[in-house]
Amino acid sequence: MNFELIKDEIAERLPEFILIRRKIHMNPETGMEEFKTTDLIIKTLESFGVYEIEKIGETGVVAIIRGNGEKCVAIRADIDALHIEEKTNLEYASKLDGIMHACGHDIHTISLLGSAYILNRHRDEIKGIVKLIFQPAEEKGIGAKYMIENGALENPKPVAIFGLHTWPDVEAGKIFHRHGKMGAASDRFEIKIIGKGGHAAHPEKTVDPIVIAGNVIVMIQNIVSRELSPLDSAVVSFAAINGGNVSNKIPSEVELKGSIRTLSEDTREYVHRRIEEVVENVSKSMRGSSEVKIHKGVPVSYNDRNVSVLIERACREVLGDENYIENPEPSMGSEDFAYYSDYVSSAMYRLGVGFKDRENAPLHSDKFMADEEAIPTGILSMVAVAEKLLNEL
Repeated sequence: MNFELIKDEIAERLPEFILIRRKIHMNPETGMEEFKTTDLIIKTLESFGVYEIEKIGETGVVAIIRGNGEKCVAIRADIDALHIEEKTNLEYASKLDGIMHACGHDIHTISLLGSAYILNRHRDEIKGIVKLIFQPAEEKGIGAKYMIENGALENPKPVAIFGLHTWPDVEAGKIFHRHGKMGAASDRFEIKIIGKGGHAAHPEKTVDPIVIAGNVIVMIQNIVSRELSPLDSAVVSFAAINGGNVSNKIPSEVELKGSIRTLSEDTREYVHRRIEEVVENVSKSMRGSSEVKIHKGVPVSYNDRNVSVLIERACREVLGDENYIENPEPSMGSEDFAYYSDYVSSAMYRLGVGFKDRENAPLHSDKFMADEEAIPTGILSMVAVAEKLLNEL
């Protein structure tokens, strides 16, 4: 492929790509409810001359661009938004109360749509098949499984799948990438501390679940700080504490909710076990009882070495070494993209979307904004990586 020509083609259609992205941004939809987004994706693909399209259930799309050959690679973009009230004051801010593209999935979507336009335009130069996967419900951690269960990785089966994710800490137009571990496993827990309620003036006649809960919280934090190696990584965060609703009565129960993030399966299983042990033993030692439920979520995400190296080479060759940044460490954030790696070699890279010389709001912030200067890089990098994988994997 002539990537200098492709850069010109992207620049020529960029105003249209920006308008599509803004339409998606203004009309965000949350996981498994991306009905209008799905319809927009299909109509846009058809307008680009891509007609081998399958709608997955009510939300989600798989499209195929056939070149010369049977080898297949897949590109994934997630399309869902978050339950966040947007406070960016952008002229194209979300029209819907309490829903926002605060994680950049609108950028992911337009990057893949733009890639579809370019790849279809140059399909005679492609040595194989490119499968485009527009996935719902990443934020709920169920979308990748949904697409896999509905055949997204079959007929044809790709030899590899890749995707990108916006990264506001990196300037727009640059790629931020690493090999190996990419993101953490994400699990959630629910703890119920059961005591004996009574008058706040007579605590000796009660078993105070609030005091027990306080001790449980402290002891669980000690798992990370005193039982794991400083070279290992884990995060246990308590996000909700509920118990009682008046000032003069000790409640009979307290409920705690939170999340667990780990970077290895061994650490994951250890933290789970120790949380259960700590909650049970602390509660018993203070005359109470307890219930613990731990819900496993997304596993640790790894970038396959062979795929990841080709991503690096493609980005360096097309964008220049100055626009490629080595990512020194994995994130404690999670990605349901990890589920694809159970079936096919996979890797993901970060797309810088930060504005230069200003503070950028983080992902999942009500003030998150992506610099649209990143869109050409998103499209170009996807096309380059797809070609590189088909030619060299």
